Amino acid sequence: MNRQVSMLQLMLVLFTVFVFITLTDISLLFGAVLLPFAAFFLVRLKHQSNYHFWLTFISFLIPAILLLSPDSWLWFVVLYIVATVLHRTLKNEDSQELTLFYLTAALMISTIGGLNLLQGLGYIQPLSETYLNIRNWYIEQVEMYGSIASSTLDSGLIQSTMDQLFINLPAHITVLSFLIALYTVLMQRVLFASTDVKLWKYRSFKEWIFPRFVLHLFLILFIVSFFTTEGAAQSTIGNIMVVMEWALFLHGLSFLYFFFMEKKLNKALSIALLVPFALLRPITLLIGIFEMIFRFRKLLLTKRK
Repeated sequence: MNRQVSMLQLMLVLFTVFVFITLTDISLLFGAVLLPFAAFFLVRLKHQSNYHFWLTFISFLIPAILLLSPDSWLWFVVLYIVATVLHRTLKNEDSQELTLFYLTAALMISTIGGLNLLQGLGYIQPLSETYLNIRNWYIEQVEMYGSIASSTLDSGLIQSTMDQLFINLPAHITVLSFLIALYTVLMQRVLFASTDVKLWKYRSFKEWIFPRFVLHLFLILFIVSFFTTEGAAQSTIGNIMVVMEWALFLHGLSFLYFFFMEKKLNKALSIALLVPFALLRPITLLIGIFEMIFRFRKLLLTKRK
């Protein structure tokens, strides 16, 4: 049932969405920082009145199409997709982990799909052309700097590294989507704390356990990658492996936090100890792999009993 929505609340929602669009148009970083706050007002409005939620969407949609740049219109749509997913998971009383999965998928699909749509319609330059222009300019600067400094900078290695990063762009967008989703969900907990909205079931980071399927898929793709040549198959495998690596990395980081807490370390100290392991990603990745293989967490829990 729709609750009464005040004109002041509607104006606040409209103002927040306008600020989000404006700042996102200046910098995506500003937009990512403001996303949870704009989503909070929209989710709260949708809880009270689904009609007014979509009314604000339509109110901005037509001016956004006519007056805003295509990329600004894209982030405006992404904002409403995020708010819709958050509201749905709250309404269904989903777990926080499932919410993170849904929100990451929504951000990734809407971002990649939106960019492809804008490229297909000719509103923005193809990303491949933009990348080639940036890469060629950067390589020229590297070669110029190398000749001036009389150093032996390997421009070929730099170019191949940049090419690989661009090939794995969908995977990096997925990882970035997860980080934004995590930040957004955690901020919703803070913002909704003083309201009567029932939040997602909370699970501590030390209890984050990824299924063994992640390790199996990673190992299979790692072996298959040796028998695939460059092309669509190699690019697809590479992108999936990047995502699996991040999942194993988070699994390793979660196990380390679990281990520190099992050893009765202070919570603040345990979090501080995670910082170097977060920076030393290859080591933490290996820890995640070995933990999945040997089930160290299960052994520690059995020993505790």
